[in-house]
Amino acid sequence: MSPTDRRAHVKELQHEFYRLFLRRRHNAIQMAQTIDPQIEPASYSVLSTLQREGPQRMTAIAKHLGIGKPTLSRQLSTLESRGFLTKKADPADGRALVISLTPQGRARLESAQQDRSERYLHMLQPWSEEEIVTLSGLLHKLNQTYVEYDAEHGAGNAPPPGAAAANAAHTPVTVQDA
Repeated sequence: MSPTDRRAHVKELQHEFYRLFLRRRHNAIQMAQTIDPQIEPASYSVLSTLQREGPQRMTAIAKHLGIGKPTLSRQLSTLESRGFLTKKADPADGRALVISLTPQGRARLESAQQDRSERYLHMLQPWSEEEIVTLSGLLHKLNQTYVEYDAEHGAGNAPPPGAAAANAAHTPVTVQDA
């Protein structure tokens, strides 16, 4: 594959990422509405983070989601008032708070996730199991590539001008890499 072809393929991939981002945003709105019409779409990410990572300090949640403390604070206040999470003093540092899902918050989140899983099962009915596994594997590989790239270059940092072209010229791409 020539560097020009590779650039065109990456441009098309960027377009598909954009479309996927819009779809993800729409899904976040639906998930938030399913959980509770009074919460913001971004609050789904907060609940999901607590589900996956367990109780967390506010700073850890903000860092994980890449959002500012004022934005997170507003979301946490709404989620707490709706009964979806609790804030308790951190036993290791009484000045800090540890945020946890309540049983109600966990139940509402899991119910919305189950509904979404059923929607995906229905939506992907025309796909073969192999296609689903392939996409899942490629998305896992992409996420791992992001982690490795960010560790090497810093999150959000691009390589120096010309580095991508030099890399593309010296790095063969195989079907397994695609």
